[in-house]
Amino acid sequence: MAETSPAAQDAPEQAPERKEPEAKGAGLGVPARMAIIALVTFLVFFLIDGRFFANDFLAEHFSVSPLFAFAPIVCLYLGWPAMVGCVVAESIVCLSTGVTIFDPGIWVAGLIFYVVIPYLLWYATNASARDPYPRCSRAGALAKLFWILILANIVYAIFASISAVQMNVANGYAWSVLSEFLMMTSITLTLGIVLLIALEASPLAPLPASWITVPYRQRRSLSLTQRIVLVFAALATVVLLGLILSFYVFIYSEEEGGAESIVELITASLVLGDVVIIVLWTFGVLVIRYLQTRFTIPIERLSETTRAFPRQMADYQTAVDEGVRGEALAEARAEAEDPVDMGDLKPSGEVAYLVEDTDTMRASMVRYLDEMRSVTAENERVKAELEIAKGIQQSAVPHDFTELESELGVQIAASMTPARDVGGDFYDAFMIDATHLGVIMADVSGKGMPAALFMMRALADLREQMHSHAEDVGLALTRANQALCENNGGNLFVTAFIGILDVKTGVFSYANGGHNPAWILGTDGTWLKARKGLVIGIMDMIQYKTETLQLEPGGGLFLYTDGVTEAMNPEDALYGEDRLDAILKKTEAADDGEAPSEVIVQNVLTDVHAFVDGAEPSDDLTAMAFRWLPN
Repeated sequence: MAETSPAAQDAPEQAPERKEPEAKGAGLGVPARMAIIALVTFLVFFLIDGRFFANDFLAEHFSVSPLFAFAPIVCLYLGWPAMVGCVVAESIVCLSTGVTIFDPGIWVAGLIFYVVIPYLLWYATNASARDPYPRCSRAGALAKLFWILILANIVYAIFASISAVQMNVANGYAWSVLSEFLMMTSITLTLGIVLLIALEASPLAPLPASWITVPYRQRRSLSLTQRIVLVFAALATVVLLGLILSFYVFIYSEEEGGAESIVELITASLVLGDVVIIVLWTFGVLVIRYLQTRFTIPIERLSETTRAFPRQMADYQTAVDEGVRGEALAEARAEAEDPVDMGDLKPSGEVAYLVEDTDTMRASMVRYLDEMRSVTAENERVKAELEIAKGIQQSAVPHDFTELESELGVQIAASMTPARDVGGDFYDAFMIDATHLGVIMADVSGKGMPAALFMMRALADLREQMHSHAEDVGLALTRANQALCENNGGNLFVTAFIGILDVKTGVFSYANGGHNPAWILGTDGTWLKARKGLVIGIMDMIQYKTETLQLEPGGGLFLYTDGVTEAMNPEDALYGEDRLDAILKKTEAADDGEAPSEVIVQNVLTDVHAFVDGAEPSDDLTAMAFRWLPN
């Protein structure tokens, strides 16, 4: 973790990824902006001070208006134009209203030093800081500002005292001058800090010294440290109001006591008040220093890190997507998962836990992104493989029956739609010899790749055994069952309906291994009655029997898997054998029992899809129809 110096801790942190609002005045030319600042500050101080000294009582007891206590803050923020406006306004008002206790040259010099000292000292001591502008957002900056303001007030009090002595002003009045500036010190340290925070929160940009090149960044809202500063400012304001009240009480009681003793009491009261305010602010700086080390700055840095994290994650993801490699990718990853930079800070309690949890979250999010990337790549690979497997599976079953139809005098149509990329259903129609047609309709238990692989094995075994035992379909099914029971580690099984049609006689020999009953085509179509034997692939001692059906010319069968009858709609109702029977009879009736096989299959599938109404398929959907059409 990178180390940061205490000075860096006192510097305000800004989130580089946040677009800060542009400060007002940035679009003005420098001369125009300086002229406007000088004019506005002159008018504000001239009008308010003029109203202040228009009161005979105030003019008698004050040599400078309390408003001038804000001059160092205003000039520190707005620079040389504000200094000119303040000094000129104060000089004109005081000299024009009969305040003649000062030597004009020395007094004006004091005014100039009063507003110039804070400006020069601040920017000279912050020339190398990463944020040199006057802010009350760190304990170090706050302490520096206090001592700069105290020094400015001391220097001005010295100039005012020298000026009064030069004019041979009575000693008591010199004490009064000192009392005024003690009160001005309290105002500067208390309300002046509040004014500086208000200026920073405003859209008005500061006017720094010419050697400052760091761009100014506007804050959107008060920092945590500034909020704490305002709390101490409120406490100091209570003390300040007490001082002002006592000041007026002493002034109004002049007639009851000696003027000299009253001035001494006022001075003692203000000195005591200044000491209280300075002690309060010193305690406040120490408290703020403690809080910012353990709470406020860690929270601010945590906030900045949190705001930056989405952008850093997006950069890392972009780098990965664009195939960036080497140091660039490592840097993007490190930036996204690096822990919050606390430097020498020591967060405590829940803040420390929050920082730790944030660091863990960032690292976890980066790892999660990597894992997701890896999983996505793996899923893409699997998807591509499934597409290939789907193509292989579809090519394993016939789709073009033109040759069979011309050679054997039959009409065949079939369709197979897996519930997933690949499935366990399969069918087949193939020529056993010049006079025999073999048909298969089967359904492997399970879904997906295991069922698809087992389906390929079952299809091969059934074809082989039907070729080998064309004279006895039951024996062919028995032998296929025995073959599938061997090395069936997945405990999969198959429901199968197989048959062989003698195209010379129309005799259809068949055997059923636990499959759905076939439907006999014709105007009086009905379900084929057959023994529903045990599924194949489970028990190798099962013997299957051959059954026969005599087809009439134009007759045939409709074969299907349970994906047809068990198709479910959004209300989880099953399509069922009754609906299948109805659509088959309706289709046959429309063509007087001679509906083309393709029409039969298509009408059934259309009716099933209409019933399902977009619901997720629960099983593979396979159907086949064939008719015997002898020459």
